Amino acid sequence: MKLLFDKMHGAGNDFIIAEDLAENWPVQPEFIRAVCHRCKGIGGDGLILIRQDSPREPLRMRYFNSDGSEADMCGNGLRCAGAFVYRHGLIGGQQKFQLRAADGIHDIEIKNEAGTQVRISLHVSGEFHPVELENGETVYSGTVGVPHVIARRSDPEAIRVREEGASLRYHPKFRPAGTNADFVVFSSPAQAEPVLIRTYERGVEDETLACGTGCASAGVVLHQFFGFGPKVCFLCRGKDRIEVEILKDGSTLTEIYLTGPAERAFAGEIEVGKTVSN
Repeated sequence: MKLLFDKMHGAGNDFIIAEDLAENWPVQPEFIRAVCHRCKGIGGDGLILIRQDSPREPLRMRYFNSDGSEADMCGNGLRCAGAFVYRHGLIGGQQKFQLRAADGIHDIEIKNEAGTQVRISLHVSGEFHPVELENGETVYSGTVGVPHVIARRSDPEAIRVREEGASLRYHPKFRPAGTNADFVVFSSPAQAEPVLIRTYERGVEDETLACGTGCASAGVVLHQFFGFGPKVCFLCRGKDRIEVEILKDGSTLTEIYLTGPAERAFAGEIEVGKTVSN
């Protein structure tokens, strides 16, 4: 059986995305690891399948990390999924619609006719709070779809992302699920330039060029603990910018919006044998 896909990226965070309403794509971890392999497969930080539970329900994004594990949310992946759905006419050309993910319903807004700039809503499902580590450093832990820990650094080039990120990802304070780790560099809340951010992603187990939920998490932390306003711009490792907007009702955070690129690199097809859907 031939399966069609688009290879897309959101600020360098890259994905294999496919319309899978018939649920023909295998979802076994070994298959996902194979297609995401950068030397022997298509290559990607994850696999995204667009499905639908019923005709009256919004389309659903099912997201898998490159190690084969399934995740509740991926912000850059959701933007790319929104762009994919729009470009393939799966919602009749609408530029505002909703997609379901494992963590709930999300608003999608396509910002241009080409579908290359997308605004999405994200949910804070676990409030951010300071955590003091044994070395005396304070980091900030919470959940925007998936868990994140935000750490401040002074020099972006001096960050050993793979080593420091893995240390936080597997730290006893964040067990058993573990966490993603984001490192931010800034001078003050009044700075004109974007905040630099580097991310170690759980499930990829390495640095990625961008992380949407990581930017959203960092935006919340900078707003709540460092005096930043409700809009924060981030410059990701791939040199793309992601805009975070925080909405509040009084002192209560109600929603986060994330705006950034969603580009198609190429389209292709793969041949698979007997498929197993679930």
